[in-house]
Amino acid sequence: MLINNWYVAATSKEVTDKPHRTRMVGADFVLFRDDSGMLQCLSDVCCHRGGALHRGEINGGCIACPYHGWEFNGAGQCTKIPALGDEVTIPKRARIDSYPVEERMGLVWVFVGDQSEAERPDIPDWFAPFLDNPDWRVTRYNYEWTDCNWERLCENSIDTAHPSFVHKRFGNRISPKWTTVPIETTEHGAKSARVRAAPAVSQKRGGIAEILPKDRKTTKVTLEWSMIALAEMLYQEMTTEITQVLFSVRTPVDDNAVRSYGFQARNFLKEPEHDAERLEALFEAVKEDHGIVRLLKPHHTVSSNAREMLIESDAMELAFRNKVEEWRDLGRYVDGEALEKNGRREVYVAPSPTRSADPKGWVHQTLPTLLVKKPVSAAAE
Repeated sequence: MLINNWYVAATSKEVTDKPHRTRMVGADFVLFRDDSGMLQCLSDVCCHRGGALHRGEINGGCIACPYHGWEFNGAGQCTKIPALGDEVTIPKRARIDSYPVEERMGLVWVFVGDQSEAERPDIPDWFAPFLDNPDWRVTRYNYEWTDCNWERLCENSIDTAHPSFVHKRFGNRISPKWTTVPIETTEHGAKSARVRAAPAVSQKRGGIAEILPKDRKTTKVTLEWSMIALAEMLYQEMTTEITQVLFSVRTPVDDNAVRSYGFQARNFLKEPEHDAERLEALFEAVKEDHGIVRLLKPHHTVSSNAREMLIESDAMELAFRNKVEEWRDLGRYVDGEALEKNGRREVYVAPSPTRSADPKGWVHQTLPTLLVKKPVSAAAE
């Protein structure tokens, strides 16, 4: 799991007039709207006695802990301690972490980390041109990947060789041989495009089977992914006139579960009555992937690439592993084993920009992270 990254914490519709609990990268958060309607995101653990803030009440621009009534504003600072009365000066240490929030595309994006605004990466906006565009019909979907590790899931999603064997509707075992294509490295990820043999129309069902040409020979797929929000864009040109675009982001709940939020845009069968059929096909593919990923061994990505027999068709997955290693070297990789080992008696929270700007006097510890130790050179010795 990675910190100093944007993640989708919820859909906008999920955050109403009540506090909303969400879990990301092994830590708990609470979302709420203040009295002006602005979204706020705080650590869900009260710094007093560990109360779960999402079970509390919203009082103006603050959220009140259900245990002893301590109130915290959107910046995470305690504004009221009922047991001390109204005249007391609230100690500075009575505070919790607060996180940057943005609402885009009907989703709630939270920056989980302590980077300043100037340091934070941009939220991927690749799908924006398709929203509210009359040439495209857009549907939304969410999915809970239980018993799945986020790295294994991301690798599966950018694996261009597995569809021939995993996906019944668009796989093509007649021509599973992988051909080498250039992979373009981007600032935060990579992208590639490939033309492959089209699956037989007989593999399709419903309206799409009726409009696809029977003599279709190839299909073109352009894939791009980013470490930011663990985003992915898949552009599928089934013919020059029939195209669909899939955009998804993934939020690690912990080391063993992931939430995904996605959009599907299509320039065919654009009438609303076709939505259910298109989503049915999408979820069929998602569940086929789920059945594979949750049973992979080891459950997490291997500690060394030498522990798997990798070949040329794994090039995109290797690019992803290299990016993960880069983030690990920067100290952004959460140590899940330490979190699990010590979590019974310690509270761990995600670091926040406020903590980075003012590091002293915090009650809770930040998530433990891995930092790869570089070998000491002979000269340095």
